[in-house]
Parts: sequence; C-alpha cells; structure tokens
Amino acid sequence: MKWRRVMCVLLLGLFLSVLVLADEPSGKIVVYSASGPEITEPLYELFQSKYPGIQITFVYGKTPELFARLEAEKNRPAADVMFGGAPITYDQKRDLFEPYVHPEGANFVISDPNNIWQPFSIFAQPLMYNTNIVEEEDRVDTIIKLVANGEKWAKLGGIALADPSKSSTGWTIVSGITSAYSWNFVRELLKYATVTPGSDAMFNAIKDGEVPVGWVNEDLGIKWELAGLPVKIIYPKDVCTVQVDAYGLVKGASHSELAKIFLNFLGTKEAHELVSSIIKRRSVRKDVAPPGELPPLGELNLYTQSESREVVISKFNRILEELGK
Repeated sequence: MKWRRVMCVLLLGLFLSVLVLADEPSGKIVVYSASGPEITEPLYELFQSKYPGIQITFVYGKTPELFARLEAEKNRPAADVMFGGAPITYDQKRDLFEPYVHPEGANFVISDPNNIWQPFSIFAQPLMYNTNIVEEEDRVDTIIKLVANGEKWAKLGGIALADPSKSSTGWTIVSGITSAYSWNFVRELLKYATVTPGSDAMFNAIKDGEVPVGWVNEDLGIKWELAGLPVKIIYPKDVCTVQVDAYGLVKGASHSELAKIFLNFLGTKEAHELVSSIIKRRSVRKDVAPPGELPPLGELNLYTQSESREVVISKFNRILEELGK
C-alpha cells in the first residue's frame, strides 16, 4: 500500500508539471530591430528567463530599410514586432501597425494617443572625441566652436556625421542643429564633415581613429569610456540633440498574441531597470532612474527633429551636391 501511495504522488506531480508546461506560452516571433545586439541581447536574455518557450528571431537593419521592408510585406507580414526608430516614423507609417493599449502605459512619461507606438528609451547625442588624436585642451564644448575649427578637423579626417537618409540618429542631429541655428550653418558644417553611411559607421569611425570627432549615442559612448577605449564624450552646451525610440505591433502579424507578450515585457519595470543599469539608456518609465553616469536631461540644451525626414534628406543632399561631395 505504501508503494502505491508513493507512485500516486509521483504520477500526480508529473501530471501537474505537464499541465504547467502546457500552460506556458510557446512559439516563435520575428522582430525587426533598428537597435543593435548591444541593446537586444541583454533584453532577450531576461525575456528568455521568463518565457523560455518563446523564441525570437531578430532581423537587424537601419530604420529606413526596415520600414521599407514592412511596407513591401504589408500584405503578408514577415515580422511581428518593429523595435526602434523615432515615434514620428511610426506616425507617418501608421497603416503598418496595429493599435495596442500597453498595460504599463500609465507609467510612461510619454505616450501615443493613438496607441500605434510605445516609447522605449530616451537618449542624447553628445560629441565624442578620439583621445589618441585630440588633446584635452583642443576638445570644444559647443557646436559653434566645433564648426569654427572645421579646417583643423578636416586635416585630421573630418567631422563624422551620419547620413540622415540612412540613420535616424543622423536625421535627429541635422534637424536639431537646424532648429538651433539654420541650414546655412549646416552647410558650413558639411564643408568639414565626413558623411558616413549610417550611425554605426559614424560611431566606429571616431572610436577607430579614422576621424577625430563626431556624434555618438550617449549609451554607447559611456560604455566605451567605461571600457577604457580611447574616446571622450562631451555634451555641447549650445545644441544637444535627443531622440526617443519606440516599438509597435505589426499589422496582420502571424503571431500577434506571442508578440504582445514581448511588447508587454518591453514596458515592465524590470526590463527598464536593465535598460538603465546595463544598456545605459534613459528609461521612459517614471519610476526608473536614469544611468548614474549620465547628466540629467534638465541640464542639457536639448533639440530634437523639427522637420520631416524627407525634407531633411532633400535639403541635406542638395547641399552636398552644391559642395561637390
């Protein structure tokens, strides 16, 4: 009798564990990500610890490329989630996304009244110098001074600036500077600029010493500084550009219910504490403090996109043509 009772207990435990496993969500989703693995990998590791049955395939690319791909696939979507890119881009392409009310929305500092996009993080673009090339006394702290010293930078490789047609960060920087100054000022900047085919190329050109100075997303810049790489970030006192990145549920997604689990996770306090402590970005949650290594946003002279991407690209390319670059 005792042996039978033991077997019954064991079988009951096995039965209950099978029920628990059967209740766990499982399957696969595809995420188009304008943010690189340095952003997605820590998040995915945490997500997997909570939802081991959900596998995510990340498809990386530049924001314009990924949105063009979503547009081309809108009748048969290959992606379930779009991650990264400015909210204004989602607004302009709202027909590609399914409205979704985020359960954590009340905790966000900003929100979309139409629920097309959800905010993820806020990050500024300070200047970054290569310390192997630029001595401390030569590092200026305003964009005005940077351009005034343009000939010096040009002799050392130029001022790295991401092409706004290939980079949301490039769009933010150019549009923010025109808000503070003018397109004539950007024309002067472009005389000494080395235009890169994307933001990663801009960041790496400075880090690798191909150019002496340019802009960087602050999360990456501070991580490189802390790692001991030959870089130094300086927040310009006159114009510091800033952007918000967002995410959304692709309209007609094949795995929308699983995708919503991932969307919900991206807004949780636990995920955003990781955003602040590991990724070194500023959370959009009201209850998560920014990384301690970054200055408060209130201390910065902030500018964001003031013109549409199409307008910025058109004016930017026209100046390059006039300059013969």
